[in-house]
Amino acid sequence: MTRFGRVLKLDFFEGRKAMMWGALCMVLLYLFFFWFAHNIGIHDSRYDYIQDPERRMLMRVDAICEAVGVFSAIAMFIFFLISASTLYRGEQKKQQRIAWLMLPASNLEKFLSRWIYLLVFSVVGGLLTFFVADLIHMAYLTMTDYPVQSAADDFFKLFPHTRTFPSGEYTGDNPLSVTSQYTALITIHAFFLLGGVFFKKFHFIATSAVLVILFAGVVATVNMLGYRDGPVPLDEATKQFIFWIIVNTGLIALFTWLAYWLFCRWQVVTHKFANL
Repeated sequence: MTRFGRVLKLDFFEGRKAMMWGALCMVLLYLFFFWFAHNIGIHDSRYDYIQDPERRMLMRVDAICEAVGVFSAIAMFIFFLISASTLYRGEQKKQQRIAWLMLPASNLEKFLSRWIYLLVFSVVGGLLTFFVADLIHMAYLTMTDYPVQSAADDFFKLFPHTRTFPSGEYTGDNPLSVTSQYTALITIHAFFLLGGVFFKKFHFIATSAVLVILFAGVVATVNMLGYRDGPVPLDEATKQFIFWIIVNTGLIALFTWLAYWLFCRWQVVTHKFANL
C-alpha cells in the first residue's frame, strides 16, 4: 500500500465514529421532518373539501413529501457546510496536532486524504441517509394504509436543474444557469473549508459570520454601481452566466489553494482563535 493509501486508511479509521454519529443524527433529523409534517404541520382537515377519501389521503401525502423534501435539501446543504468547516476540529488540540504534523506523509497527501474523507462523509451522512429515512417513512405509510410515496423527487426538486414541459418545450433554468448555480454552491463549500482550516474555534459560526459580512459588502457595492436585477435579453443573460461561472471557478480554486496554503503553515503554537 502506498503512503497516501495509508494516510487515507488512517483518516477513515479515526473518523469512523464521527461518520456513524453524523449519519445517525441526519437520519433522525430527516425522520423528525416527516414526524413534524404528519403530526403538526399538515393535517387531514386541510383537505376536508375533497369528498373522495383516497384522493384526500393522496394529497396529504403529496404535501408531506413536498415539505419534507424542501427542508431536507436545505438541511443537507447545511450539513455539508458544517462538515467542511469542522473537518480539522480534532487537530485544534495540541496533542492531536503534534501527532498530525509528525505523520510521515507530505502535506499534500494529508490534505487530499482528508478532503476525500470529507467527500465520503458528506455523501454518506447528508445524502444517503435521506433515502434511509425515506424508506422508513414509506414503510410507515404502508402500515397506516396511506398511499405509499417517496419524497425523493421533492428532495431533488430543490437542486438546480433544467426543466422542460412533457411536450419537450423548454422552460426554466438552462444548462448555463444550472452550472452557474452549482459553481456558486461549491464556492460557498470551499469557503467553509477555508474557514475550517483558518479558525481554531467556533468554525461554522465564525465562517458564516465572515460570509454574511462579505456578501453584504458585495451587495452594497453592486447597488452603488446602480445595478438592478430584472428581465434581461437572452444573449445578455448568457454572458452573465458565463461570467459568474468563470468567477466562481476562480474563487473555488482560490479558496481551496488558500486552505492548503494555510494548512502547510500550521504550527503547534498558534493564535488563540486562528491558525496563524
